[in-house]
Amino acid sequence: MKKRAMACILALLMLLLQGIPALAEEGDALEVWVRSTYYDIITEAAAVFTEKTGQPVKVTQAANMSDDLALAISSGNTPDIVSIDCVLVPFYASIGAFKNVTAEVNALEYKDAFSDGALKLASYEGELYAVPLGPDVSVLIYNKELFAANGLDPESPPASWDELVKAAQACTNDECYGYAYPGSSVGSMMFGFCPYIWSNGGEFTSEDGSESLLNSPEAVAALQLYVDMIHQYGVTPKTISSYTSTEVKDAFSAQKIAMTIQGTSFVRKVINGELDFDAGVALIPAADGEHFSSFLGGDDIAILNDTDKADIAWQFVEYCLSEAVQVDLFSTMGLMPARADMFDHEVFQQAEEWSVIRKALEIGKAPYSLKYNELYTPFLDALQFAFNGEKTAQQAFDDAKAEIDAVLAE
Repeated sequence: MKKRAMACILALLMLLLQGIPALAEEGDALEVWVRSTYYDIITEAAAVFTEKTGQPVKVTQAANMSDDLALAISSGNTPDIVSIDCVLVPFYASIGAFKNVTAEVNALEYKDAFSDGALKLASYEGELYAVPLGPDVSVLIYNKELFAANGLDPESPPASWDELVKAAQACTNDECYGYAYPGSSVGSMMFGFCPYIWSNGGEFTSEDGSESLLNSPEAVAALQLYVDMIHQYGVTPKTISSYTSTEVKDAFSAQKIAMTIQGTSFVRKVINGELDFDAGVALIPAADGEHFSSFLGGDDIAILNDTDKADIAWQFVEYCLSEAVQVDLFSTMGLMPARADMFDHEVFQQAEEWSVIRKALEIGKAPYSLKYNELYTPFLDALQFAFNGEKTAQQAFDDAKAEIDAVLAE
C-alpha cells in the first residue's frame, strides 16, 4: 500500500511540475507499428511525445511488417500508424489502407527537403499517402589501403564503369577480389544493381509501374558489365550467385574484397572507425562517370485510413520529422535523416561520408510497383542465369521482362 501511494504521489508531482494533462486510458493510446531498425528510435520519440502532449503511444515491433499489416487489415484490427518499407507504400495506398496526407505534407514548411524519389514512392495516383521517415541509400564502399597498395589513388574512387573495372583489376590477386556482391540475396541485388541500370539511362519499370523495362539496351548493358566482371575480367568470384549479404560484409571486413555496394548501416562502421583499415565511401560508378544514381530504401511513416485518431496521429508524424528525432535520435543510431536540410546540422558535418550519403539521397530512387515483392523472383533468376553463364544478358532480361509483365497484368 505504501509503495502504491508513493507511486501515485510521484505521478501527481510530475504532472503538476510539467503542466501536462493526465494520461488517457491505455485503450486511447496511439498504436504505432515499426520495423526493428526504427524500434528504439520511435520508442524514445514516443516517450517524449507523450510527455509533451499527454497522449500515450504504444510502439510495437512487427516481426514481418508486410505480413502483419496485411493480416491486420483483413481482420479489421489495424494500428493507427505504421513505419513501413517505402517500396510497399504504393500497394497499401492503392487498396485504401493509408490516409491521404497530401494537404498535410504540402503545408509543411520543409516539404522541399524531401527528395523527389522519396516523394514518388510515398505517392499513388498523384496523391501522398506517407511521409519519408528513415531512408537508406546504396553507395560504393572501398578499401583505401588496398587501393594504395595496388597503385591507385585512395582518394579517387572509380566514377565510371571503365574506372571500376580498372580499379577492380588492380586489386584482384590470389588473396583478394576487386569487386563482389551478395548474388543470392534479391533485396541486396535490387539495392546494389539497379543504380547501374539507372545511371546508364535505363529503368526497371515504366513510370506508372505497369510494365517491366528490364530488356532495354541500357539495362542489358548493366547486366553485361556484371557478367564481364566475372567471366572476362575475373575480378568477381565465379560463385558469386551463392554469396550472402553476411558473407560479402565479412569478406570486405577481412580485406578479401576491395569494393562492394552497401547501405547506411555499413557507412556507419566506416565513420565510427569500426573496420581494421581505412575505407572510403563514394557514389556508385555511373556508365559515363557523371550521371550517378542510388537505390532509395528505408522506411516511410503512414497513418491508417480507418484510425479514429487522425489529428493526433499526424502530430506524432510531425514530431518524428522534427530535429529532435531526425538529428538527435537518428544520429546516435548512425542513421540518416529523411530531410535534406537536417544534413546541415553540425553532427552530420563532422564526417565527409555524410556528404556522399546526402547526395545519394538526392538522386536515389526505387522501382515503382504495386507488386514490388512479386518482382523479386524473376529478377534474381535472371541475374543468376546470366552470372552462371546459363543465359546471355539479353536472354536473361528478355525472360525476366516477360515474367514480370505477366505478374503486373494480373
